[in-house]
Amino acid sequence: MAALDLSQPDTWAGELRDVLNELRPVFRSWELDLPDRAAHAFDAAIRSLGEALMPHGLLGYHFTRLTEEEAVHIREKGLEVLSIGLLERRIASQVTRGELAEEQAQRLLANNQVRDSNRSGKAWFCFYPAYEVREYAVRSLLGHWGGEALYNLNAGDAELGPVLKSMGSPALVEAVVPVPFLSATNGLAIAVARLDLIHQGIRSNEYPEKFEDYSIRTLEGFMVRRVVLHPGREFRELTQSQHWYEPLT
Repeated sequence: MAALDLSQPDTWAGELRDVLNELRPVFRSWELDLPDRAAHAFDAAIRSLGEALMPHGLLGYHFTRLTEEEAVHIREKGLEVLSIGLLERRIASQVTRGELAEEQAQRLLANNQVRDSNRSGKAWFCFYPAYEVREYAVRSLLGHWGGEALYNLNAGDAELGPVLKSMGSPALVEAVVPVPFLSATNGLAIAVARLDLIHQGIRSNEYPEKFEDYSIRTLEGFMVRRVVLHPGREFRELTQSQHWYEPLT
């Protein structure tokens, strides 16, 4: 599946650009609040653009913290959405490796947010260059093994907090996420319409659209382009983390 890079409108497929050329007058009227602006026309245009985006995949980035073994598994097998089963397997693996004591593992399994509706069954991505991510937005994700579902409730623990920081390395998963895997198409269609207007010089690019969403399905191995770990060269090139305020560990 060819990747649609939202940051590079010049590279978008010809069929998609044809649809945008047809719908652009509607989006322009809506954006500039022109006299012919109409909600029903805008809604219909967004639905049409959403349908046109369905055959595509989006180039996206997933920030996390992984052991080398976990990185290899994702490269080969793909990226799972969050589930209690995934957490149990990851924790069990660290117990086997001697990175976690059994008592620590049981505490993490008993105190987490895996089942929260904004996390369960999802894998979050930013669909813009990884170096545009704000440092403060991902520092905790990169700094604690197990993601928000674990560190939100355990990072402050005198014993478990340091353990979560000690396991694995900051990691970035680059993948092509099929549009049908996303939660919905409306948000993506609105983002693409605005990015097109920016590209055409119609909408101010002072605050360019940065689209984030989650996959509701596990990504297969062939959808994963690469998994890179800090302090490797590819990680630094993609994130520009060497210029961050605080060094990563």
